[in-house]
Amino acid sequence: MTKLEVAIERLRALPSAAQEALAEEILDLLDEAPALTQAQWAEIERRIAGPDDFASDEEVEAFFKRHGA
Repeated sequence: MTKLEVAIERLRALPSAAQEALAEEILDLLDEAPALTQAQWAEIERRIAGPDDFASDEEVEAFFKRHGA
């Protein structure tokens, strides 16, 4: 089950008034969200899919040694 499906299932379990209030908040958020291009969405998905290349412990240690910290 996707996170969206879990969220919808949990929303449906709430009383009607709470469902309506949350639905209104979600719709407001969606209306305020900036429109992204397909390329921007693809970049977001790429970044979410895996970590960037972070410095190794050795690289961090060498950096601080070079800069006297």
